[in-house]
Amino acid sequence: MDRSTAFASALRMAISARGVTLAQLQSQLRDDGNPVSMATLSYWRSGARQPEGAQSLSAVEGIEDRLGLDRGHLTSLLGPSTRLGTVAPPRLPFDEERVQREADETLAALRAAPQDALRDLSTQMTVQVGLNGTVERVVTRALVQSTKGVMTEIPLIDAAPVETDAMPVVSDVVGGRVDREYLHPGRLLSGVVIALDTPITAGGTALFEFTETYPPGYPPKQSAWHATSRVARESLIWVRFHPDALPTWCEEYVETEDDYVSTMRSVKSGAVHAARHAFGPGVLGIRWGYDE
Repeated sequence: MDRSTAFASALRMAISARGVTLAQLQSQLRDDGNPVSMATLSYWRSGARQPEGAQSLSAVEGIEDRLGLDRGHLTSLLGPSTRLGTVAPPRLPFDEERVQREADETLAALRAAPQDALRDLSTQMTVQVGLNGTVERVVTRALVQSTKGVMTEIPLIDAAPVETDAMPVVSDVVGGRVDREYLHPGRLLSGVVIALDTPITAGGTALFEFTETYPPGYPPKQSAWHATSRVARESLIWVRFHPDALPTWCEEYVETEDDYVSTMRSVKSGAVHAARHAFGPGVLGIRWGYDE
């Protein structure tokens, strides 16, 4: 177990032993003068990010006090700061401003048509997790609608866990074909354009399906998420784990401009799903990990 994983594992066990929720812990820390967002606490608990900086380390000491732990119980498990450049970049989250800028640049490089006329009616993702605990493939089925003009293609953007020269392979497209693809020079975002078999006009819908697989060199993924920029009728993520590699923890999260909510989920059955109706704009996701 590496140090960042050890910190997250110890934090989860301490929270569970005390029987408190993240919301209760956040409220207690705020009362103590250690304000921390729900999103940050959730990232610390999942291992997606570790505390850095004086304010965060002060909050960790506050967590130790509130959970009845000895001083240093959690802070001693922290690895070197990623800001010092001595370890790999953090997995999540990325700089939102950077992601938005590079997403716009990726769409421009793909010569993608403006998407202001696209309505996301339904997105269903089936995620297969392999024996090594990481995503092997994702099958996505999407139903979209044109609200004006004629729509002939759909751009798709992928954000890798860390910067990489590899990009997902999109194949087995039904209802269209891969027409163009692009890897942003920042090596974090990539995109493809799927040309629809049949263009749709205002009010018309298109249903298409595709599979994403990850080539050698692509960073391992232990999460699946769907982001929508406007209200979608249905968003569904179904994660199916290898029977010999069930995670020791799993978390469902919802992030919007005004709120962040996370819920720990059981995966005893070997699968977990997250579903929302009339959701958006925002991000719906599931992430998981292994304590050993």
